[in-house]
Amino acid sequence: MRYTVVCSVKDEGPFLVEWVSWQRLIGFTDIVVVSNGCTDHSPRLLDALAQAGWITHLVHEVPDGKHITGRKLAAAKSLEQVNNSDWLMVADVDEFLVVHPGGGRLPDLLAAPGRPFLGMSIPWRIFGTSGRQHWEDGLTHRQCLRAGVAGGRLGGWLKSIHRRPDWFARLGEHSPKRLRPRRLAQWGSDGMIWVNPAGIEVPGWRPEEDSLRILPEALRGWEVAQVNHYMLRSAESFSLKRGTLSPVAGKDRYTDAYYDKAEQNAVEDRSALRHAAEFDRIHAQAMALPDVHRLHHLCCADYVRRLAARSGRDAIADPRLAHHLALAGDPPA
Repeated sequence: MRYTVVCSVKDEGPFLVEWVSWQRLIGFTDIVVVSNGCTDHSPRLLDALAQAGWITHLVHEVPDGKHITGRKLAAAKSLEQVNNSDWLMVADVDEFLVVHPGGGRLPDLLAAPGRPFLGMSIPWRIFGTSGRQHWEDGLTHRQCLRAGVAGGRLGGWLKSIHRRPDWFARLGEHSPKRLRPRRLAQWGSDGMIWVNPAGIEVPGWRPEEDSLRILPEALRGWEVAQVNHYMLRSAESFSLKRGTLSPVAGKDRYTDAYYDKAEQNAVEDRSALRHAAEFDRIHAQAMALPDVHRLHHLCCADYVRRLAARSGRDAIADPRLAHHLALAGDPPA
């Protein structure tokens, strides 16, 4: 069985090894990362992971003014590896699927509905900064442990995992689009339904032109699974998004209002720590791959430079820069 996850990234170097390790942990056999326009060392880090056989790295540059994420997903869709997957999910580098039943792996999630289905949409759970003002290298899923409550803002938004990507004309950020007409004619028959993690059928939607983005309120429970969405990470990290265009929407939506919606810290949720020992083993393996440790810390140094530039500071005066350059074996001049 081939389980594939597709991710679109740009300048996300410090967070890549953690995210890739998590995907392997929960059972994805194929990890496809599409990068564009990177100014940090992340393409080289992704290449190192690819050379070790951990991921597939595709560089796909997008002309100015074009829909970035849509074009990158189309590039991924052109890969045989993607189209031949048994199951496929699109997830960002700040999104971590957490499965609660059984062993907490993909087969446990896909068995939960108890009946055949074409696709499943899993609700986000929004995690705030947990009071973190400044970025420091570490594991996001352990740094940010406070989240929103059920019924909170953005809680209905979703990510999907589905069978037969070759039956769809397009991948989408939240769900696929344009099920082939011959398959669409079978909609509603055995196995041709769309469900939530509990197996409840999503009413009134078919995968045609419009993607499914928000689950009906009655279908938003986290009892079976959730997608932990670390939208902010820290106040300092969010500062890098301010004034930039969303790669999905193509407009600047990273405002104070956006921050306030995403800064959800009402309750503690430690469910992602269930696999801590196994995660640490996989993460250590990743960091020990040829050149990965060095390139991870060079990405962290790049990140410190970006943070300093955004705040008008001299990066050399930031001790984090020397720290990461030393770990990379590349001390500053």
